[in-house]
Amino acid sequence: MSALGRILVVLEQEPWHGAALRRGAELARRSGAELHLCVFDHEPMVEAYGDDLEPGIRKAAITQFIDERMRRLAAEAAALADRGLRVECDVLWAPRPHRAVIARCMALQPDLVILAAGGGDEALRPLAWKLLRLLPSDLMLVRGDSPLLPRRMVAAVDVCNSRLHPTPLNDALVGSALRLSRYADAELHLAHVVPFIPAGELVARSLRRDYELRIAADLESFRSFATQRQVPPDRLHTLSGAADTSLAAFLARSDADLVALGSVYRSAWDRFMMGSTAEGLLAGLRCDVLMVKEPEFASALARHADLARWQRALEQEP
Repeated sequence: MSALGRILVVLEQEPWHGAALRRGAELARRSGAELHLCVFDHEPMVEAYGDDLEPGIRKAAITQFIDERMRRLAAEAAALADRGLRVECDVLWAPRPHRAVIARCMALQPDLVILAAGGGDEALRPLAWKLLRLLPSDLMLVRGDSPLLPRRMVAAVDVCNSRLHPTPLNDALVGSALRLSRYADAELHLAHVVPFIPAGELVARSLRRDYELRIAADLESFRSFATQRQVPPDRLHTLSGAADTSLAAFLARSDADLVALGSVYRSAWDRFMMGSTAEGLLAGLRCDVLMVKEPEFASALARHADLARWQRALEQEP
C-alpha cells in the first residue's frame, strides 16, 4: 500500500471552494501530499467563432479568460498554502475537458484525482461519466453534501476463483481503499456479491449441488482475501442477487459515505454491447465514489486513443 504523494483536484465551474476542494485539502494535510488545483474550462463562444477570428484576437481572448480565472484560483491556493499545504495551481483551456484532464494526469501522474459530483438528487455531470470510464488514475467523486472525509467506506470486490486466478484489480482496489481509510480514519468494509442462477426453478434444482459447491468456494476465497489484507470478519458482507441492485441496497441500508469500485478498460463498442454493472449502480448512487482502474488500464487506453495528440492540444493553447 503506497503513500499518497500527489493529489489533483479537478475544478470545472466556480465556486471552486466546495466539498471536492475541501476533501482534497484535508487529505493533503493528513498525508503530506502535494496538492494540485487545476481548472479545466473554456468559453464556448470563442470556440464557436474561432475560425472566423483572427489568430491574434482568439489568442488574446483565451489569454484573458485564463488570466482572470488564474487570479482567483491563485487566491484559493494561497489560502491553502498559508495553512502549511504544498499547493500548485493552473488554469487550462479545455474545450474537451475529459481529454484535457487525462492528458494532464498523464503528465502529473497523481495518486488520486478528486472531482465534484453534484449533491442530493443531482445527476452526475458528463465530465464525471467520461472520467469514470476513461481516466487511468484513481478517481474520487465527491458530492456537494458530503462530510469532510468519509467515515464508513465499502469496497466492492469480486474474488470469484481468486485462488486460481489472482486479479490485480482486486489488489489495486483494496490497496487504494485501505490507503484512503487510513488517512481518513474511516471504517473499511468489504462487500462481495456471490454468483446466482438467473433461471427457472427446474433448472435451479438441477444445478443446486454444483451451485452450493461454487458458493462455498467463493466464500472461502472472500474470507481468505480479507484475512490477507487484515480486514476483520465483522466488516465482511456477502450479498446475493444482481450485482448492481444488491450492492445499491446494501450501501443504502449501511449508511456508507463512499463506495470503492474497480474497473477494467472497455472500448466504446464493448460498453455499448455489454453495459457495465458499475454504470448501472452509479446512476442512482447517493454516496461518494472511489473508482480504481486495473493496472494495465493506461496501456489499454493508449491503444484506442491518441493520447499524444491530446497532450499536444493541451500544450499548444496559451
